[in-house]
Amino acid sequence: MKKIRLLPAFVTLLAGAIASISLYVTNQDLITTLLVMFIVLFVFYFVGVLAMKIIMDSMNKKEPEEEEGELSDEGQVLEKDTISN
Repeated sequence: MKKIRLLPAFVTLLAGAIASISLYVTNQDLITTLLVMFIVLFVFYFVGVLAMKIIMDSMNKKEPEEEEGELSDEGQVLEKDTISN
């Protein structure tokens, strides 16, 4: 769970690295580079936050389902014991 919280930072840094390398290779001027980097970092930070929330929600939904399955198994065992007596 703790590693999932690092997802927005990882996505942002990866997108920033790719954007900065591509802007350097194409010889863009400083103002264009800074503007594009700001937009890329801003957009991909929110993409990472959205992905993190989706993953966290899907992990939280799986846990209660497993607990309900355990309770129903215990309930079935109790019913079999009462029927056999």
